[in-house]
Amino acid sequence: MMQLFRQNIWLLLLSLAIVIGCKKDEGSVFPDPYAGGKPPLGVKFSDELPNPSQGSSGDLVTFKVTGLMAYKDSLHFFLSGQEAQIVSISDAAITVKVPPASSSGSPYINIGLQVFHGPVFKVIGKVKLDNTFKAGTGADGIINYLLPTSDNRYLMVGDFKTYNSNGVGNPLNGIALIEKHGQFVNAFKTDSAVSMSGSISGATQLPNGKFVLGGFFTQYGRMKGMTNLTRIYPSGQVDTTTVQIIPTETAGGNAHEGDPNEEEKNSFDTVPSFNAGVSGVVQKVFYANNRVLVLGTFFNYLQYYYKNSTKTDRSIDVRYVNSIMALDMDGNLDSSYHYNLAISKGFSGAAGSIVDAIVLPDGRVVMGGSFNKFDDVSAGNIVCLDQNGRIDPAFKSGSGANDRIFSIKYNAVTKKIIITGAFKSFNGIPCDGIMMLNEDGSVVSTFKSKLFNSGSPTHALQLNNGLIVVAGTFDKYDNYVREGMVIINADGSLAAGYNNTGKLAGFVYGMTETVSAEGEPAVIVYGSISSFDNTAVGNIFRMVIAK
Repeated sequence: MMQLFRQNIWLLLLSLAIVIGCKKDEGSVFPDPYAGGKPPLGVKFSDELPNPSQGSSGDLVTFKVTGLMAYKDSLHFFLSGQEAQIVSISDAAITVKVPPASSSGSPYINIGLQVFHGPVFKVIGKVKLDNTFKAGTGADGIINYLLPTSDNRYLMVGDFKTYNSNGVGNPLNGIALIEKHGQFVNAFKTDSAVSMSGSISGATQLPNGKFVLGGFFTQYGRMKGMTNLTRIYPSGQVDTTTVQIIPTETAGGNAHEGDPNEEEKNSFDTVPSFNAGVSGVVQKVFYANNRVLVLGTFFNYLQYYYKNSTKTDRSIDVRYVNSIMALDMDGNLDSSYHYNLAISKGFSGAAGSIVDAIVLPDGRVVMGGSFNKFDDVSAGNIVCLDQNGRIDPAFKSGSGANDRIFSIKYNAVTKKIIITGAFKSFNGIPCDGIMMLNEDGSVVSTFKSKLFNSGSPTHALQLNNGLIVVAGTFDKYDNYVREGMVIINADGSLAAGYNNTGKLAGFVYGMTETVSAEGEPAVIVYGSISSFDNTAVGNIFRMVIAK
């Protein structure tokens, strides 16, 4: 009883305390947390497009804006990060002159510390998104490489499941054939290619029209047991052959039981014709000098020895190779290329990773990435191999790049090599992540890169006319706003009239020069790209670059 009495007294006192506390709070006055803030300025852009909605450098354009008159002597108007000359201000509008080197985007007004953004203004120039490229919604995943084919199409490989809605229900899984203007080729049949978990990084076409593919996959179509390499027909299906094996019964019984030719039929199996693989990842595949060159991050060459294999237990020949190897047309290792026959293993290769590579017209291979040695010889993230796969001492790269190289591209018309990366010097010469080289590896003295802001160039392509299209993570070049893409001259200066397009959002994995459906010079850009020039794209687009 006493215990119950004490509990009731305690609850009564607690209730009184709560009531008193509430009454005290009702009479209290607390400071306004928002007091002291600056009152709104009353400036507001209309949602309507400016008049005109597009124009060139030097043109006058009027934006509908209210509330500016009170600040007409202190406001500043910016278009693509550059201050524009104000021509007139009224109660309902502001007229400005489009500054030079402007690009499409959303302008803004700056009043003190406050910023007001307006509707998109499209700057007209020599570059535009090509609407004649019929990619539609594009790919739903990364496009690693676009290979021009002998029949004037493109073999597209990567890590995607659909292309322009093709592949829904029957995923493309890493490969598709498209027409030169982007349309999907329905006749290209791949039987769901490299499965949901695979991806294709590189491809090359052989003189007979067949394709050799490389990447990270264990099957192609219904054919399993691959190790990151295979060969397919021009029609898209895997190239197979019949080989002799050791006959065994399967767990479910003999597949040919009762057949008069039972023993003979169980002595054969259908396998991929291209008998080669690697333990690692294939980045690039090339055809040169009647060889298939395979490059990437791998350490072993693998080949099935079918005469000592059953259908379920394969005998594998394993040989040490690193970074690069040469194969014949059926996948047999070419021991005359980057291989030491005396010890039956490949040379030591890159002390790091190979990211990109090119094959020069004479068959030499230039590779770049992140490595400080190649074949136990000092290398500044770049190396050139001769036709036998040995380091070419005549390549004049010197100390090379002082940091990683992201891309290497070659133009056969200009005979120049363009490299990009995180480096700040090449062979001791200062630069900002981009450099132009001659075929012998020496620096082109007339090329002087300007500064990139807030990022690095990750990919660059020199066009046949000498212009260089550069993509990356930067937002400015030479202090001009260029978000994700800039076009420069062969000397490194900003190309006048060619930088009018808006932001590129994403990462570029590759570019290829081509022409539009109307015969204009153009470039196909692909990778992991969500939008370009204020327009959504599905990881691929084509832009026209006027002469």
